Amino acid sequence: METTIQDLLAPSTVVAAISQLDLPGSSLQKLFGWGLSGTNKQKHRGREFAYDIFNHTRKVATARGPGQASARTSPQSIGKITGAFPRAAETISLLDEDLLNRRALGESGNTLDAMGQSYVTRQEAYLAQRFVNLVELQTAAMLRGKYGYTALGDDLIHGFGNGDVTVDFQIPDSHRGQLDMLGEGNLLDADWADPQTDIPGHLQDINAALVQRCGMGLSHVVLTGIGWQHVVNNEVVQDMGGSTNQVYASLERASAGEFRATLRALPWVTFHVVDYGLEVFDGSEEVFTKLVEDDHAAFLPEISPRWTHYLEGSEIVTDGPGGNRAEQYGFYATSYATHDPSGWNLMAVMNGIPALTIPEAVAYGQISGGMYA
Repeated sequence: METTIQDLLAPSTVVAAISQLDLPGSSLQKLFGWGLSGTNKQKHRGREFAYDIFNHTRKVATARGPGQASARTSPQSIGKITGAFPRAAETISLLDEDLLNRRALGESGNTLDAMGQSYVTRQEAYLAQRFVNLVELQTAAMLRGKYGYTALGDDLIHGFGNGDVTVDFQIPDSHRGQLDMLGEGNLLDADWADPQTDIPGHLQDINAALVQRCGMGLSHVVLTGIGWQHVVNNEVVQDMGGSTNQVYASLERASAGEFRATLRALPWVTFHVVDYGLEVFDGSEEVFTKLVEDDHAAFLPEISPRWTHYLEGSEIVTDGPGGNRAEQYGFYATSYATHDPSGWNLMAVMNGIPALTIPEAVAYGQISGGMYA
């Protein structure tokens, strides 16, 4: 059956095609379950977002004797984070003149050959990658503690830290730096670059601190390849792993150039090695920045909607002149025919931001360099 440009760029086809793409640089959002096809999401109607912060309690339920009325307990204190969804919207113009040159000679101008289909598919992948990059940046910003976007004309430029609009995810100061999480001293008290540092001891201490602070133990460590080399070269890790020369128990590819692993010495922790970076606004210009700093690592419990999810805002989108008009949540892609010059507009829009409902579930610590020098 012949494939026409109308078939290939039908709004429902575009959405289905993009949702099936396995794009690079999406390890963090896949970990949290809020990529293009993820399920750890909540819909939040409109432009403004708000979510509640529920802290863990260590109190024990009050006991009462038989026949006594139940004890009165005050409602849990709830914090709130509010703001406006950062809206992303982009359009790529596909001219029929360009598409015509990619169709088979002698075929109908409305019929796409393999080359024409490949051209359209690559443009869809390019557009989708830009939005995937945005979600990945937002996810890394949540791990770091702040996400800011700055107005530059009509554009919003995204960055880590403060901007014209700043979302503070309320991660406690004690969950940063050397991680004095319990107020009893730094849990990261030695440089991971030193092969004699007790990295397993650090992870055990962080696990215990997370249990006390948020009721959930350590399950995931996100770091770069440099941090991972510190781990596998660590003498304590090697000694605990036994006589084998291979310190890891499992190693598998997560995305292009990124992988996850477990250690023989610490099989209960999954390491996510992410060297991906993006052009991030640093206050003056957009510069290439790794999502996770080489001298830092993020320490997380098992991913759960209990403590984090992705909020999807909404807006009314019309699929081109005379097209279907509906309220769309989160990421939505569509296309429509244009004239003068003849062609198609391939467009996408997204309203969304990560929500961290238990900020104490995240620890972003410095594992090497700096203060250890």
